[in-house]
Amino acid sequence: MYRRNIFLRIIGSLARKFRRLQEIWILPWFGNGKLAAIPRWALDIFVLVLKLFCTCVMAVARTLIPESMKSLHGETILVTGAGSGIGRELAIQFAELGATVVCWDKDARRNNAVVDEIRKKDGDCFGYTVDVTVREQVASTAIGIRRLVDVTMVVCNAGELTFAPLLRLNPEYVAKLIEVNLLGHIWVIQAFLPSMIERRHGHIVAINSSAGLMPYVDMVPYCAAKSGLRGFMDSLSEELRLDTWTKDVYTTSVYLGTVSTGLYPTPSHRFVSWYSQTSAKEAARIIIAGIRKNKKCICVPTLMKFFTDLCNFMPYRIRIIFTDFFNFGHRGWFCFC
Repeated sequence: MYRRNIFLRIIGSLARKFRRLQEIWILPWFGNGKLAAIPRWALDIFVLVLKLFCTCVMAVARTLIPESMKSLHGETILVTGAGSGIGRELAIQFAELGATVVCWDKDARRNNAVVDEIRKKDGDCFGYTVDVTVREQVASTAIGIRRLVDVTMVVCNAGELTFAPLLRLNPEYVAKLIEVNLLGHIWVIQAFLPSMIERRHGHIVAINSSAGLMPYVDMVPYCAAKSGLRGFMDSLSEELRLDTWTKDVYTTSVYLGTVSTGLYPTPSHRFVSWYSQTSAKEAARIIIAGIRKNKKCICVPTLMKFFTDLCNFMPYRIRIIFTDFFNFGHRGWFCFC
């Protein structure tokens, strides 16, 4: 990984020097007319071809040579929503890999139970009772933590879900769903990202859902929040990618299908015998393996994003026909509109 970073920095440095050479010497030589665009177009096309070639070579190399996993020993990892479900499994498995875990949850009893379980296994763990929807509480707790340890990874896992038509939900609860599943992630990341950029070392992980990739019935506010989280993480990744000082601050978006945490109902689709549910322990194992490889996107199950992207690529009517076929027994099976 270190050698790869050196290679990328050398390429970036050469590209910036060549761009300055082009702007200072080449463009003035050709003047301000149409000929001035020729060197710029030539350079940009050359860089385009070079990047595509390097990407193909790296893809082949990654296929032939297994990608090494980074060590989490000595890292300090904050997990929100650590009191139950995937958050609990992530906290325990991170601690088993030698990381110091900081557990956040609004339920003090469940959060303390996770902290005690990790400490019984000789893990290093801290617990805080925090409601991620309260920005002032997030900011003040983050300041207190930074006085003790430097958080090097943030795993935003806190979430809430309900199944009901939009018109049956009161406005206060709709706002709460948006705050937990979107704004809470933003407040936590805003609190810890500056210190990561300052140290040029960090990792931001957002636990998203398949609802952020495609629509679901009776989950309108949840889908809206998760789609917003997807856009937020994609935009944040671009900001960090284009900033020279944030090359070693990574981002990962995790998209979950149906996980047996009690948050989702039991699957009832046509192919339930092939794919039903993933246990929280197995989902956490897959997520951590992807994080250790600095993957931008992790899907549980693995092929979920491919099928959702393929589905969204289809025309609307074709997409809903296949969706109704997949969700046999759904009320949409009787609709053709």
